Amino acid sequence: MMSRSELESNLVSEIAKTLAHEIENKGQATLLVSGGSTPVNLFKSLSNVQFDWSKVTVSLVDERFVPDGHTDQNGELVKANLLQNKAAKAQFIPLVQNAENAEDNLQRVKDAFSTDHFPLSVVILGMGTDGHTASLFPDAPELDYGMNLTTKESLIITNPQAAPHQRISFTRRALLNTNRLILHCYGQEKALILKEAEKNQDYHIYPIVAFIGQDIIDLEVYWTE
Repeated sequence: MMSRSELESNLVSEIAKTLAHEIENKGQATLLVSGGSTPVNLFKSLSNVQFDWSKVTVSLVDERFVPDGHTDQNGELVKANLLQNKAAKAQFIPLVQNAENAEDNLQRVKDAFSTDHFPLSVVILGMGTDGHTASLFPDAPELDYGMNLTTKESLIITNPQAAPHQRISFTRRALLNTNRLILHCYGQEKALILKEAEKNQDYHIYPIVAFIGQDIIDLEVYWTE
């Protein structure tokens, strides 16, 4: 079985190749990443890859609605680990731009993303132990709206019941509008969740199934122990 460092090396190579290709063909590229501990080493490795980072826009698939400097903010993780070294030249769109007002913040972030960013170049999803991805949680009242492919909104506010903080999240429709969709996760527990999700096919139980069981874009799974 591949080690985590080998898997990360392969994934860094694939991400960089896709971003460089997008820059060459479109003049710019957009990368959406996930937070948490899983991608930290991936971020550090990717930050040292040489290409024209000034033409790359980086953002997150979701964010906790907390101010800059808060230990739970994924943006802080991205700034500390990815937007360093050669990647310091990338453009970063934070998903929290007004920590005082969630609705105003949502509109500001929507305004920051233009049609030029779509289709996205690369989306890297993570997955929680409850099968959630982005901030599309099984117990969030906004789950069906966020999963509905006829939803016109690219970003929504979500309120998970069992997880801390209100969130801002890209919708499934927006996340599937990408050239590469990648799930990056580790450990036997996550492997079991993926198997269970594929078996029951109900995104209300395991939201990740809505990204596995669709025919819009292949989900590339990067998993190891």
